[in-house]
Amino acid sequence: MDRDYLTELLNIYWFAPPVALWRAVELRVASEESYPRPLLDLGCGDGLIASGLFSRDQPVEVGIDPWWEQVQQAARSGMYRHVDLGDGARLPYVSRYFASAFSNSVLEHIPDIEPVLCEVGRILRPGGTFGFTVPSDAFRYLLDGYRTAMESDRSAEADAYANRIDRTLAHYHYHTPDEWRGLLGAAGFRMIKARYYMPEAAVRLWDRMNGHYGIGRPKSLWGLLASPRLRGLGYQSLLKWSIVRLLSRDWRAYYEMDVGPGDTGGGLLIVACREEI
Repeated sequence: MDRDYLTELLNIYWFAPPVALWRAVELRVASEESYPRPLLDLGCGDGLIASGLFSRDQPVEVGIDPWWEQVQQAARSGMYRHVDLGDGARLPYVSRYFASAFSNSVLEHIPDIEPVLCEVGRILRPGGTFGFTVPSDAFRYLLDGYRTAMESDRSAEADAYANRIDRTLAHYHYHTPDEWRGLLGAAGFRMIKARYYMPEAAVRLWDRMNGHYGIGRPKSLWGLLASPRLRGLGYQSLLKWSIVRLLSRDWRAYYEMDVGPGDTGGGLLIVACREEI
């Protein structure tokens, strides 16, 4: 039976439901790929994504992340045999060791990605695969704030809105599949798959709900109600139960929605194969 990532992620991110929706769709899409071992999780974060894709009975061989707090959490997650603090442009591993690498919503936060792609190519065996998810070239233009402004012929306002989202999320680039093919080719890869996910309706819901739940804003009523500082008052367990029950139902169609043939989506799954050397 397929896992219900939406309910799983809402139980974890009940305090930030839009995060749960996007991550759940990423996991649903990424789970359809294979990841030969040994595997490197590039930008592993706290290990949450790995826990959705892999089994604790067969932990990921290595995770790496540039943030010490995330590395500590990943090490405690039980999802990795080993976790390193490190930079994707200077991977501390011997060449041709890994059979595959995976990275979830990481590369868009790195201004200069060419050295990272080259390093991943170096540590992969010939024929090894690199699968990763990123916001797509359509991401900015599918945001509800952008689309709403454009529908009223307010292009300057639309661009300003998208730019503000870029700054909030620390996104540095959005490449097309063809651009990824070129970047990967220069690093010794052959791109074998480019799949859009998060169709316009899902992206627009996600964007609206970020505003509704105060995501990215320093102060909001929801942020106060869901604050860890108020956990001792006892009401948050009921709040969490209500959110999970309601949104598991109301957001189900958006979670299960695929991008139609010829259409674009807000997310992009890329799979590439390391060329023979």
